[in-house]
Amino acid sequence: MIRGAPNRLGAAVVLTAAAGLGVGASGWLAGCGPTTAPNPFGTDAGSDGSADDGGDGGSFDGGPDADPTLGGPCTVDEQCDDLIDCTFDGCDTEIERCRFLPDDSQCQNDAFCDGLELCVNKQGCLLGEPVSCSDGNPCNINTCDEESDDCLSELRDVDQDGDPDDHCGGGDCDDADPTVSSLEYEVCANGKDDDCDDEVDELICMVPTNDICVDPLELPVPGTYPMTTFAATANYAASCGVTNPTLSRDVVAAALFGPGPLMDVQLTARTLQVDLALALMGQCADANSELSCSPGFLHPAGGRVAKVRGRSLGDTQVQTAVPLYLFTEGASDVTLRYELLPASAQPANETCGTAEPLPPSTPTLASIVGAAVNLSIACAAETGELVYSFDLSATQDVDIYATSTDGDGLPVISLRDSSCALPDDEIACNAAAAAHLYRHSLVPGTYYVAVAATAPTDVLVTLELSPPTAPPADEDCGSAPVLTVNQTFDVLMAANQDDHNTGCLVGGVDAVYALELSQPSDVLIVGRRSQGDVAATVLAMPPCAEPSDELACGLGTLSPVRAQARNVPTGSYRVIAESTAGQPMQLTVLVRPAVPPTIVPFANACGDVVTIPATGAFLQGTTVNAQPDFNAACDQGGQPPGGAADQLLKLVLTQTKRVVFDMQGSAYATILDVREGEPCPGQEVTQGCAAGYYPARSYLDLELPAATYYVQIDGFAGQQGPWFLDVHVVDP
Repeated sequence: MIRGAPNRLGAAVVLTAAAGLGVGASGWLAGCGPTTAPNPFGTDAGSDGSADDGGDGGSFDGGPDADPTLGGPCTVDEQCDDLIDCTFDGCDTEIERCRFLPDDSQCQNDAFCDGLELCVNKQGCLLGEPVSCSDGNPCNINTCDEESDDCLSELRDVDQDGDPDDHCGGGDCDDADPTVSSLEYEVCANGKDDDCDDEVDELICMVPTNDICVDPLELPVPGTYPMTTFAATANYAASCGVTNPTLSRDVVAAALFGPGPLMDVQLTARTLQVDLALALMGQCADANSELSCSPGFLHPAGGRVAKVRGRSLGDTQVQTAVPLYLFTEGASDVTLRYELLPASAQPANETCGTAEPLPPSTPTLASIVGAAVNLSIACAAETGELVYSFDLSATQDVDIYATSTDGDGLPVISLRDSSCALPDDEIACNAAAAAHLYRHSLVPGTYYVAVAATAPTDVLVTLELSPPTAPPADEDCGSAPVLTVNQTFDVLMAANQDDHNTGCLVGGVDAVYALELSQPSDVLIVGRRSQGDVAATVLAMPPCAEPSDELACGLGTLSPVRAQARNVPTGSYRVIAESTAGQPMQLTVLVRPAVPPTIVPFANACGDVVTIPATGAFLQGTTVNAQPDFNAACDQGGQPPGGAADQLLKLVLTQTKRVVFDMQGSAYATILDVREGEPCPGQEVTQGCAAGYYPARSYLDLELPAATYYVQIDGFAGQQGPWFLDVHVVDP
């Protein structure tokens, strides 16, 4: 029911012949039907040449051979509406009949593993066929990974000990026992071939160390100690543990100190890969004496980390030994850091009702070790939080900074209003290595700051107050400046704050601009972020405040981030640029009159290339039945001649243009290769090859002089499948 621009559905779009089948659907497009396309633009919709609009606003029900894209008679686009959201509706002025062209891109749910959704005439969006990752090999465990938009394959490893079954090329001689594999050491005198070398209890073997309470690793002084859970068994339990308990094994340490004054004992464990947990005990082998327990968290530098802190421990008369259980998920080497800190009490400011004052311009240390979870923070803190408060007697600008003192977790800060406790009481939040919250002209009142982290750590928090300032012009959604389309401009962010929460990037500083569309349009928003930042681009409806306002979202750590919306109706919209770190961005909003999808059914080589209009286009096709004709410089090495199956398009420019090619939404790892000159396929242009093995797929932004170009749609490392290509052609 998406209306097209007048006269856009004439004979010039003959390549939409397969509309209604969907890319990759059963039928001639997928190679399951006739080898030539049916004629979609014949003047007779049914086998008897009759037309019946059915009295439903331009719909058409023909005979068994009817073109499903045809509707009733018309003279203008406004007479055509099939009430199907995903079709591009317009009047085919050559035959004066409505035409409803399915646009599969309107149905995509941004999920990879459930397949490519299809738009089908008279039905609407239909679920795609889930991605099948099976290769028929019983030794391979194949899964579809939503994060990478790809199939992952691992050798069979039933006991999940990291060593595949020896029948499948691995070294595990007992794939039902996670303590037996070629990655293990031989354990002395246990009657098992632990290391799968066909010998049992051979001379060179390992005796478990620090495996039980009577044999702990003693930590005589603060410092860093190596430990290992190789040859260890599972002997103890605690209130926390590793993700997969069946793989758990544990060792024991004892932190020694005193006699002397009371001290805090803090222990931090890190692994390079496997999950872990720490439990600090009052008495070894006494489950009821647990003082603190920490599961494993992701460390900002990689691997996993767990941290526990026992507060005000010790004895003035005798040496104190504080037991510790160290759990790992499978065998692993572990680095254990032991610290003695000044005695402290468990922080009392766990809730809004017990918040402590946060004095301005005074760094305050918040120990986020063992803190309980009491508040909901939108920036997805993994730990509990501590709560602070401050009062404003006059309107002021507010800056809140937070950094980790040990780097074991990223700080998370949440600014909350005077009610504090409920999720809706959060004004803004931020999570980053150097977290920062900024608010313009905060009015007098009481405010709260919740401090959390992505892993247990100590966070230094500083509140700074300054005279109130006016917000920049691009801060407010209601009065946002109108942007100039098809031109790149800088977004500085330095004086902006987080105001617009559509759900795309939570906690990001944002700038907002008005986009005025005088006709139905295709919109592509391109944002280039600063190095190391997480950024987003958003197309939204005013007031830019709720997830329901969001029309399109592009989010990521790879630059550029892109948000696409097709067939956007006439009206006023908002373009939002967001940055987690508040760093500068470059923004380009590409707009063209809405165009129907152009289906590319063949275009296998130079003899049947499909021409891209010089004004741009939106194309969709599939390389499943194509042939591997052309190599690409950005393909993975070691590919056979021609690489993956490919299709070929043609673009003729009569003057220098900026051409943006975007393949987001494609169902496989794509390659986009732009070539110049005759004879076909020409020579690859400088920086004209883009491999889209990330979920965002291939993207190119090129300034191309007047010439003939061939655009190669290919697959990375032999992949093939359905694809989308959005082409915007603008002045440089």
